[in-house]
Amino acid sequence: MALYPVPAAGYNGINQNLFPFEVARQLLREWVQITPLYNLMGNEPTRPIVRKQLSKGEGLQYRMGKLQALDYKNPITNFDQRRGNAQQQKVDYDKVDVDFKSFLVQIKGYDILEYGTPIELPPYARSQLVEAFSRALNYDLFNAMTVTAYPTIQTANCNVAGTLPSYDRAVFKLATGLVPTRAAYQANATFPTLINGMSTSAATTPATSGLSASHLEALKQYAERGGSAVGLEDAIQPAYVRSKSGWPMNKYIYLAHPQTLTSLFSDPLFANSTFNRGVVIDADNTPQTLNGADYVGEFRGISIYSCRDLYQYAIPSADGNKTAAWNIFMGAGALSLGWAEEPMIGMENDLVERIQLYFGHEFRGQKMLQFPSQYATTAGAQAGSNTVVEQGIIHSFVSF
Repeated sequence: MALYPVPAAGYNGINQNLFPFEVARQLLREWVQITPLYNLMGNEPTRPIVRKQLSKGEGLQYRMGKLQALDYKNPITNFDQRRGNAQQQKVDYDKVDVDFKSFLVQIKGYDILEYGTPIELPPYARSQLVEAFSRALNYDLFNAMTVTAYPTIQTANCNVAGTLPSYDRAVFKLATGLVPTRAAYQANATFPTLINGMSTSAATTPATSGLSASHLEALKQYAERGGSAVGLEDAIQPAYVRSKSGWPMNKYIYLAHPQTLTSLFSDPLFANSTFNRGVVIDADNTPQTLNGADYVGEFRGISIYSCRDLYQYAIPSADGNKTAAWNIFMGAGALSLGWAEEPMIGMENDLVERIQLYFGHEFRGQKMLQFPSQYATTAGAQAGSNTVVEQGIIHSFVSF
């Protein structure tokens, strides 16, 4: 039985009005659920993608606030509060713009086509709109984590603030297997020049600049420390928290370019702890690579997914011999996704010109959340350091 109303046959058998509200809600659920990021969305600020629903009159921009925690290492003792030693509250904000988006499908001579084609065009028009909105949502979310935030990453010099992710929100491996220094990372050269130091495809291994268990461990340490060293930036909160034997387990998400998994699978440390262990420790975390699923497995609390969307974000080296994948490590509050008006689908019927125009509209905005950098305000900060850093994302660059 069809879930959505199928237009009746005949010249004037299609409703001129918008689909009923409940049907519109079902359509939204359909195209939102198609994106692989759907299960990361939620209304709580602890979710990786924080969803916001704007009301009428709120405008087409909203703000996400971050209240800085108190310094727990320096409590006020005895009578110090009388001498003005109280800590000041600080709230930082990031703004998200909401845009009007629309897709249109036009069918000309629909009554003639009913006799000339076996395809029922109106239902197909609806499915085309659903697919277009879904793919646009997915595309915009991945862009928000990558090229929308850093549009000049391949052209501008690394010593210009905002060209590439902060050193404390990026893990980058060279062919030597080592991470470049902060000064080398932000040198007076383009990012593709920095990629010259990675391995070629044939030479990429877990020990060089390929994806490896040690790289995943480095990402987790960056998240827990707040950067390359303790306290440089705020720590990234886990995407989820589970409990086992009375102890909390912090869970993170890793979205991987599919070709980078070749190096990871060849890493004995990853294979022995994930594939070759012999006994299934946790049924929910059992690797699914044998049946072709995108869920690869879990390592050190990091759920790893093969993500085909990341194919288009690979960055070639300046010498043309290497390629770096732009993978994403994600915790809580990584992005915000807001609707001022949820998607609606409707149809306009021109009886004279024999034209049916199916349309879909929505007001939507999304952004990778960034807040003021603590490191950039220190006296010895590297020149060109970003003034803002990601709230819940670490960028992972590996060769393939």
